Amino acid sequence: MLAFFIILSATPSIQSPADAATSDYDLHQKYENYKKYEKYDKYQDYKKYKKYKKKYGFDSSAEKFKAKQGYANYKLFKKNPVQHARFAVFYDDYKKYKKYKKYYSPVKKYSKYGKYKKYDEKEYKGYKNYGTDAYKNGHARYAVFLEDIKNVTTNRGQSIRAGLWSYDKDGLAGSPFKIEADEPFEVTDCGSTVVGEIPVGETARVTYIDGSGGDLEVYNGNAVIPTTDIGDRVCFEASDGDDENMLFDVNRPDSSYDRYRGKIKLQHSVTSDNEIEGGQRRIWVINELPLEHYVWGLGEAGGGVTEHTKVMIGAFRTYGRWYMEYATKWADEGFHVLSSSGSQIYRGYDYEIAHATIPALAKQTNGIIMKHNDDIVLAAYGSWTDGKTRRYEDGHWGGVCKTPTGTKSTAYPELSQVSDPYGKHPSSSTCALASSGNHMVGMSANGSLVLARDHDWDWTKILNYYYTDINLVKEY
Repeated sequence: MLAFFIILSATPSIQSPADAATSDYDLHQKYENYKKYEKYDKYQDYKKYKKYKKKYGFDSSAEKFKAKQGYANYKLFKKNPVQHARFAVFYDDYKKYKKYKKYYSPVKKYSKYGKYKKYDEKEYKGYKNYGTDAYKNGHARYAVFLEDIKNVTTNRGQSIRAGLWSYDKDGLAGSPFKIEADEPFEVTDCGSTVVGEIPVGETARVTYIDGSGGDLEVYNGNAVIPTTDIGDRVCFEASDGDDENMLFDVNRPDSSYDRYRGKIKLQHSVTSDNEIEGGQRRIWVINELPLEHYVWGLGEAGGGVTEHTKVMIGAFRTYGRWYMEYATKWADEGFHVLSSSGSQIYRGYDYEIAHATIPALAKQTNGIIMKHNDDIVLAAYGSWTDGKTRRYEDGHWGGVCKTPTGTKSTAYPELSQVSDPYGKHPSSSTCALASSGNHMVGMSANGSLVLARDHDWDWTKILNYYYTDINLVKEY
């Protein structure tokens, strides 16, 4: 469950709010704590009420009535001592009732606050400063978000293109690509030219034309379509135009994950700088489908722990969305992300149906991604840490073990260092973890699992813990 990636440009903007917290989640949580302070404060009023009742209250209504009458009589004496000399004896009643009015009467309204006794702890006093408008407004915005996510949509988002695997020219010539489907599909030049239609039960094949300089040849064994030199790319799409519900079987080599939603494309890349594939120009098999359908095929989790699975879905979706929006690493190859751990593991429809919890939970969180200010979060994640994550600049990229030089990232503020006792590997050293592919930037998947399973954290809390100053946004 290791996510590796190469970053090209796209540095998000940074804001410095007066509250030292840009996340609406953080503002929401702190304002919730302020409401606990309010209850703490009310219980202090209740204690004052109890104190003054004991000191200045009356044991009975008759005693109170007597003191009140004495208070009134003594006031007459004070006003005219000669005329009302007989009322001088009511001085004690006057003094007692005066203190009753001054101290006890104003606090009687606090008698109902005895119910807040459990908040009579010093920790709640520390939340006093979280009641400003900034915290209150952030709390309100997050509350709106919590309501909004209940309104689940069926919009599956923009299309993402995932590079499934690739051939060199000899490999494709020796073992042609095969594709079939349970619905009729068209073969096109990825433009306006339709080469032919493949009926149910037939298989289309693609091979490399040796000596052509990069052209592909598409054909069908039963001559349903003519053998055609189709240039450097070929596309397969639903005949009825319903690509969202189309399902292709691509006979993926050395894999049990053969079926994929959406469209399939083969493209001979125009570059020879492919580091992962050994610096060769390759023919890539590409799956194009709505972002949500891509998320349904998430291969980074099994779906066993609900809140952890939601965390992985949120990170997986955001990671894909970031690459769609900003990255150009694989642009010349014709796709946004790899389907392997070189980006993040995507296994398509076969994994989706074998792990039905994943699409079910993805539908509940449909369209929700993370943002830092207005920028989509670079949602890096890995398997383990050594007890703390690393800021982006100190990541163990490429397995290189580095010494941290800071805690806050300036390039990607959401990828700053946080304490991670939850995702700490039980035995491996920092450098051993780095050499096995743990870059330790962003979220630790094992930490997420522990927090969800053992500490009852929900998915929004976990994401806000690992990614700094982010907001969850329902994009569609």
